[in-house]
Amino acid sequence: MQNNFLNATVIFPVKNVKETVKFYNEKLGFEINGVWENPIDNSVYGSVKRDNIYIEFGENRKEFVGSGTCLILVENANDIYEELQNKNIEFIGDFANRDYGNRDFRIKDNNGNTLIIGESLKNKEELLKNSKI
Repeated sequence: MQNNFLNATVIFPVKNVKETVKFYNEKLGFEINGVWENPIDNSVYGSVKRDNIYIEFGENRKEFVGSGTCLILVENANDIYEELQNKNIEFIGDFANRDYGNRDFRIKDNNGNTLIIGESLKNKEELLKNSKI
C-alpha cells in the first residue's frame, strides 16, 4: 500500500475574507480563486493561488485570527523578496540563511498571520544532519 501525500493547503481564520483575498491579490500577487458566501449561517470562505500554492480563508473561527503560520517554498527567495519590498507589507526579522537549511524571510498578512517565504539551501541535508536537537 502506498501512502503518497500529494498536497496540503493552509486554511487561515480571518476577520474579513473579501479584504484578505484582495490583500493577497494586490500585495502578494496571488490569483483569486473565489469567494463563497453561505446564506444559511452567513459564513464566508475564500481561496487564492499563486503557481502551485493555494491558501484558503474562513471567517468562522475569528477567535484564532492572526495565529496561523505558513511556510511557502519558492525557487528563488531573493526574487520574491525583491518583488515584495515596495508593497507596503510588514516584514518580520531578517532575510537570512537558517540553521535548518532554508534561506527565508517572514511577513505578516493583513490579519496578522505569518508567511515564511524561502528556498532550500544546497547544503540543507548537511545542516540538518549536523544539527543538535
